[in-house]
Amino acid sequence: MKDKIESIQILRGLAALSVVLFHYRYYLVPDGSSVAVPNMLFGWGAIGVDLFFVISGFIMVYITNGKTGGVKASFEFVVNRLTRILPTYYIILLFAFLTGGAMSIFHYPEKTNTLISALTFHPYTNSPAPLYINDEGMFNVRWTLNYELYFYLAFSLCLLVRHRLLALACWFSFPAILACFIGQNVTFSTTGYEFNSSLLRFFTNPIIIEFGFGMLSGYVYNHLKGKNEKLFFSLAILTLASAIYLVVIGRLPAYNLTTSFIFSLLVLFFALSNNMMVKVTPSPVIVLGNISFSWYLLHSPLASFISDKVEKAHQNAMHSTIGFIILIVASILVAYLSHKYIEIKLSNSIRALIQKYTHTDALIKKGIQAD
Repeated sequence: MKDKIESIQILRGLAALSVVLFHYRYYLVPDGSSVAVPNMLFGWGAIGVDLFFVISGFIMVYITNGKTGGVKASFEFVVNRLTRILPTYYIILLFAFLTGGAMSIFHYPEKTNTLISALTFHPYTNSPAPLYINDEGMFNVRWTLNYELYFYLAFSLCLLVRHRLLALACWFSFPAILACFIGQNVTFSTTGYEFNSSLLRFFTNPIIIEFGFGMLSGYVYNHLKGKNEKLFFSLAILTLASAIYLVVIGRLPAYNLTTSFIFSLLVLFFALSNNMMVKVTPSPVIVLGNISFSWYLLHSPLASFISDKVEKAHQNAMHSTIGFIILIVASILVAYLSHKYIEIKLSNSIRALIQKYTHTDALIKKGIQAD
């Protein structure tokens, strides 16, 4: 059974924190006030999504390293990924539905479309790219899960063939090949291609290359792990410092392949210096990494629920520095409970049930350990 690489959990924690700060930044000022300062402080936080995508690519290579392909391996991989994601996702989606209007949603066509999209992981608008959903609608962080599941599907199919790397290379090249075939210019911008179909825009968006960068880091890690940890620790610190500097000067944009390439180096160097990195990192940061999936999913609906309830009695009470801090602390506490009782206990119970009736084990036995 492969264990977590805890230095990767550090990066997961930082990625989740950056996204939370990005979405919570508007709570720093009274509702309706200028958001210039919040944007200056945390407007960069969406880069956490790029880091998450890179980490996902890395982890997929890590947990399947040394595993032979085939139908059984592909099935086990799909079961492992879906049982990790879907129980938590749908429970938090239910919370967002109940606290976001519940049945009244069906009186509004746009909100109904949003709910259907959330239930089915279905992109349904041509903009904004690369989201292809209404980013002001219910549970707006779900757009990243659309890409995650798309990546898992492609990866599982590649496990069916002997030349896995070649199959993956073909998948990552598909958007560019299609663009050439229909006469469009090849682009690496995540604004994507101009197709009439939102699904085709989604499937061909170059943001999928971010998973590829993570996978490359995973393959390099498998060849270099255990070597010269001091060197890689120094490179990790240098890369992290460079990334922070680029954030400060506004040169590390979100949903950007250059950003994700830098993050792929960061992931690689952090993984290769795991022992040293864990020693110098406060343990709460690793805890944030462990709960990052639940935290990422629930922080927005939870903040809306708390602020709506509190501000009915005390106007703008949550739109202040104190309110901002309270929301962050509350979201961490609830995410911890979600991680413990849904991500781990419920997901593992579902895995065990599937294992019992399908007689699968390998990747399923890994459970959440290597996630």
